[in-house]
This record gives sequence, structure tokens and C-alpha cells, in this order.
Amino acid sequence: MMRCLSVRRLVATSRHFTLLILLGASALAHGHAGHSGNEDDATVRAVLDPLPAELEGVRVQLRRTLAPQLLVANPGERPLTILDDNGRAFLRIGDGVVEADLGAAAFHRSNTLMAPGTFSADASRAPNWQVVEPAANWGWFDLRLRTDTVAVADTVRREGKSADVGEWRIPVQYGDTRSAISGRFQFVPEPTGIPEARVTNALASNVVVRAMNGSARAGLFLSYAGDAALVVHGADAEPMLRFDKRGVAVNRHSTTWQQAAPAGAPGYEAGNGVSWAEISSQPRYGWVDPRIGHLGEVESDDNDNVIKRWSIPVTIGEHEDTIQGVTEWKPVAPIARAP
Repeated sequence: MMRCLSVRRLVATSRHFTLLILLGASALAHGHAGHSGNEDDATVRAVLDPLPAELEGVRVQLRRTLAPQLLVANPGERPLTILDDNGRAFLRIGDGVVEADLGAAAFHRSNTLMAPGTFSADASRAPNWQVVEPAANWGWFDLRLRTDTVAVADTVRREGKSADVGEWRIPVQYGDTRSAISGRFQFVPEPTGIPEARVTNALASNVVVRAMNGSARAGLFLSYAGDAALVVHGADAEPMLRFDKRGVAVNRHSTTWQQAAPAGAPGYEAGNGVSWAEISSQPRYGWVDPRIGHLGEVESDDNDNVIKRWSIPVTIGEHEDTIQGVTEWKPVAPIARAP
């Protein structure tokens, strides 16, 4: 008989992973997703493709922690239903809650890192839908994202460059519309270096700004102790983040926030103007900023070199200023292997 995880344990698990993301597990976000079984340090990772138009309003992130994990937030009323490969629904996310079919093997197999060993694929029983999270966001280790069995041709390995080596697809239903969350499997050769962002100027004495590194998705941490509001602007000069004595708020209409918002945070909403939503009760916050990271190729990866110069406009009261910095390529010496 199939064992079921308690609802209390499932809720705690969901909140744990949401907290992990909000704390910015940046060093893990672009780490190895799983080894392909060969003796070198190259790896295969799952990559998320842009969502189809019919899933507008749903926020999806793919995180690589101990295994590839999908995090979904659906602030709308229409439920997003996740289906297994046989078309059976096992998750419903939306209308303020997450419901799970505790009778579906896919639900249990996707909520343990021991999967697929703990529950067999044919262990499903009668449907048993229960609320497992009193908020419309959830994270799960979908087996369709696992990279263990993805084959990589010898020619791709010898080439030593990133290459797509397969595809993955998770069928979903959004309201009455069938769609899919999909992506690719990407071969990533052994890294020869890492991009590292660095702030090069100082703002007012009551502002502390630091770069957060550890992955290609670099970010910034800002702490503020001033009286007037400090506003960080997005790539289109729109207000994005506001720091003041009450804490930190985000403009949900910021297009830059659309790219940076972590799961569980107030999501992007299409529209003009400003719609502030609180994200911290303290005047300090760290966020991934697409303007300072680097995801492309590096011309010369054997030496330190600046691959990007960036500036982020801020306003402190009525005073305009900028956070300036550079992103540099830092070569990494290969780890010696035993003969």
C-alpha cells in the first residue's frame, strides 16, 4: 500500500523551499544539476523555455538545488493543473491555495529527493484531493527534469561547448486551456571561469550596496538608513524598488521586476505607473538583477577581463544618482585528477 506524506509535512516542505529561494540560494542556482555518469566535471542541466502566451499571469522558475526543481506561483483565480505523463492531474495551484491528489503516485514521487525509488510509477490509488498549502505557490522535484539518463554524444563532449541535447515537457491545464511548461536539456562543459560583479562607486554614507555573486544570475544587496525614500529604477527607468523606514516595496508594474521576482514574492502585473507591494519590513533587500549578470560567451576565458560595465539609476529623495559597477571574468584553474 502506498504511504502518504502528511499534509502538515507537505506544507512545511513547501514553505522551506520557498524560504530557500527567497534567501537567494545563488550559489546553487547555477550549479551542477546532476552528473551524466562520466568521469569529467561536465554536466547536463535542465533549462526553462519562455512560457507560452496562454499561461500569462503564471510565474514559473526552475531552480537547481539538490535536484532540478520547479517553483510555480499562480496569483489568479484560474487553477493551473499539473498532469503526469498519463494525463492524470496531481497538483492544482491557484485561487489562493495548492491542492494535491494524495492518491497520485506522481505527487509523492515529485516531493522527495529519493524519487523514483520511494514510490513506484504504478502506485496510484483513487483520487484524494487535499489542500496542502494555504497560498498559491508550490515547488516540486518533477522527475521529467532529471538529467541522470540524458545521453550526451561523444562529439558534443569533444567540442567542449554548451549544446542542447534533449527536451522536456510538463503538460498542464490553465483553467480550461491545455498547454505545457517546457524546456531543454543543455550540456555544459567543465567551467573555465565565473563572472563576478563588483560595485565600483559609493552612494551616500547611509547607503550600503554590495554585489551578490555565485552564479551567472548575479544580484545586488542594498541597506538604507536614510529619512527620504530611496528608489532603485529598472531598465526602462521605471521605479522598481523603494527603500524607506517602513521597509522595502516593489513596483509590480516594473518590467525589470518581471525578470527578477523570486517565487513567493509579489509578482509582476502588466500596467503603467506604480503599484507598490511590500516585500520586506526592514530597509534592506537583495535581488537578482539581469543588468549585471552575464550568460553569454567570453572571448578570452584564460585571463581576467571586464565583460560588462553597468549602471543602475537610483533616486534618494530628490537627488538622482547611480550604482555603478563592472562584471569581470575570473578564470578557474581545473581541479587536478588522480591518474
